[in-house]
Amino acid sequence: MGLKLGYKEDEINDFINQFYLDLLEKNVNSSSIINPRAYLSVAFKRKLIDHYRKNNKSQFINAEDIINEMEIPSIQETLEQVQTNTELIDKVREAYQKLPARCQKVIDLKFYKGLSTEQIAAQTGLSKRTVYNNMFEGVKLLRAELNKVSPSIHLASLLSLLPFVISGSML
Repeated sequence: MGLKLGYKEDEINDFINQFYLDLLEKNVNSSSIINPRAYLSVAFKRKLIDHYRKNNKSQFINAEDIINEMEIPSIQETLEQVQTNTELIDKVREAYQKLPARCQKVIDLKFYKGLSTEQIAAQTGLSKRTVYNNMFEGVKLLRAELNKVSPSIHLASLLSLLPFVISGSML
């Protein structure tokens, strides 16, 4: 968005740093923010537009045009797009199969069966800490493996694919 307004990359980086400093100075109560991503996005857009207008970079800018151009896809749209990408599902399946058996089991119970950490510990005989460590290690290994293949994949997308991967690998 800043590039469209005619700012250079280093100017935009300065704006971002200043924006976060301003947020810290304002002491914004983060618990009152329902959608942090939207809040930060709109606040930053407004800061850019205000600065743009103050410095008369060009003619008047319609904020609605900028907001419409910066449409962020919803989480549902992103998940649907990822779930239809069979190539990505295959990559996740390969990464999942490379995990140690203990990590696979904990991830299966957590994300496919929907068990809590306590329930997994009771079912497997492991301590809650061991369950947590195996889950953390498994997700970390999955993320590292998938970053080699698809660096832009987000953790939420990865976790949404696990039921497809696990159910496919258990058939």
